[in-house]
Amino acid sequence: MKGSMKCEIFGLALLLGSIGSAHADIDALVKSCDACHGEKGISAHNDMPTIAGIAESNLASQMRSYLDGRPAKTVNHVTGDTSKKENMTDIVKGLSDDQIDELAAYYAELPYKSMKQPFDAGLAKAGKKLHDEQGCKKCHTDGGSVAEDEASILSGQPKGYMLTTLKEFKTGKRSDDESMNKPIIAMSDADLQALAEYYASQQ
Repeated sequence: MKGSMKCEIFGLALLLGSIGSAHADIDALVKSCDACHGEKGISAHNDMPTIAGIAESNLASQMRSYLDGRPAKTVNHVTGDTSKKENMTDIVKGLSDDQIDELAAYYAELPYKSMKQPFDAGLAKAGKKLHDEQGCKKCHTDGGSVAEDEASILSGQPKGYMLTTLKEFKTGKRSDDESMNKPIIAMSDADLQALAEYYASQQ
């Protein structure tokens, strides 16, 4: 076999090996994410968001927001036979920019599924009015159900997660966008509860 052909075959083997390693790497990361966010990114917990179907740019931005001080809840993270206390800030710190982008791209391609959960119909009606009249629908169209808005999917997200997130915007713990903070700061706790019920009602 000629030397040049040997080099080509060796180079191809290295390339295939690196591709296989990259797939193994993303598979391990996905397994880790699914441990908290649910199989294929569909949450089964009241306080944990579904990440499947979220626009790639939005999800990548949300992950990076933990590096800028976004509040991160510590959870008991179970992967395989191991269990340890972790939060999203610690997790994102351990990811490269490429890994963040790969995870965002992976989950963006998966179908979104609203959570089946109880809700208060009266409060949900009041929440819809708030959504329509307080400017929420400018970025979150169709009740926050359109991934292409790139403003995250709100409809059908776990109610506990939504309420916690809304309160973080109200108290200034999260300040991703002034267009979010300004209207929410002016809302009462009852208003935030109504909004959470409205998004939960979309199933």
